[in-house]
Amino acid sequence: MNENIQILIVEDDEATRYICEFALHNEGYQVTNVTNIAEARTALAKIHFSLVVLDLNLPDGKGITLVREFNWQSFLIMTASATPLDRYQGFNSGAMDYLVKPFHPGELLHRIKNILFNKHSQSVKSIQFGEWMLDLNNHTLSQAGELVELTRGEFAILAMLASAKGRTLSRDTLLISVARESGDGHPRTVDVLISRLRKKIEKEPRRPCYILTIPGLGYRLADTL
Repeated sequence: MNENIQILIVEDDEATRYICEFALHNEGYQVTNVTNIAEARTALAKIHFSLVVLDLNLPDGKGITLVREFNWQSFLIMTASATPLDRYQGFNSGAMDYLVKPFHPGELLHRIKNILFNKHSQSVKSIQFGEWMLDLNNHTLSQAGELVELTRGEFAILAMLASAKGRTLSRDTLLISVARESGDGHPRTVDVLISRLRKKIEKEPRRPCYILTIPGLGYRLADTL
């Protein structure tokens, strides 16, 4: 199945590029390697990749320019920069996810699979969980026909969790979705929005049945009740 998925790696560091290519090849992905922005532009002009794994600091400029220039592509940003400002800019660039170096190949693969899964899930129009119905087209949440008002950030998180179908999503993954929808990339934003969502959909917010905390990993939406 993965042999039909083409991924572009834009990375000038040979060791990191090798780690990415080796891990992706082992999973059956088709991989193209380039080392700078100019080569990436040439590749992107010829092929619509399923995903671009992009280093931010390249020999001929900032990788973020590619995200803005080719905004119809899906990007996973990777960089050694981990300051709050760097992360915020990464979240707001339009990228799908953000990976801090050094990283384990397993983390890279996990994030790539999440991105590809979420892209596929975007074709789904509505998702039901328990008594709730989430309409992804109209951005509404209802229970027995009664609408519950959600902010853009709350909807973004709930849509991500519902689309993940019981899988655990990290705070960083959820924060990217929030930042793209509302522009709020503060690290504590996810926890605040989760708390608000629980007050709106849980019968007992302090003992949630829907939005579950997975210690050390993130959050997931319960499959069934």
